[in-house]
Amino acid sequence: MMAALDDVESHDTKLRSQGAVRVLEIGAGLGVNFPFVRRKIEYWNIDPNAQFHSGLLEAIKRNPKVQLERNIVGYGEDMHQIPDGHFDVVLTSHLLCSVSCPEKVLQECKRVLVKGGRLLFMEHVAQPKGTVARFLQDLIAPIWWYSFCGCCPNRTSGEVIKNAGFAKVHMKEAQVDLPCVVSRQMYGYAVA
Repeated sequence: MMAALDDVESHDTKLRSQGAVRVLEIGAGLGVNFPFVRRKIEYWNIDPNAQFHSGLLEAIKRNPKVQLERNIVGYGEDMHQIPDGHFDVVLTSHLLCSVSCPEKVLQECKRVLVKGGRLLFMEHVAQPKGTVARFLQDLIAPIWWYSFCGCCPNRTSGEVIKNAGFAKVHMKEAQVDLPCVVSRQMYGYAVA
């Protein structure tokens, strides 16, 4: 997923001259994506959990290509603190499963992206209907939600992204070596 950052050209002439891009990550947590950043990024984060801030700053220190511009305590469904058309890239990883309204998050992503900007995403998604794995997802969903910070393992996030009104969606599917409840993954990008 992070390799897709290499193909993005900034709409900001100053950043473009530096080979950099402006990135907003929604829910960075402790910065697990930073080791995969291969170019300079002007970085913003919005996360409802202020407890992650010190760990995020430590991760940034270990990854000099990530230059923190702003860290906001807030939710992806309401990013009123962030200007329209400001980012070349919005980054989400395993986010849409745990937000209260994924459709609203995606509308906000489109709002803060420049025209032609990219949403880079990786999400675990619901297994196909009628499968044993989907039955297990549906069965365990209430307990999973309570145990894992509001994560809904049976959310159809791939379909939500496809139907969000982006100009283009490029999505791939992978089965990863995890329990079937979260093994089906969708990743790719959507163009604003």
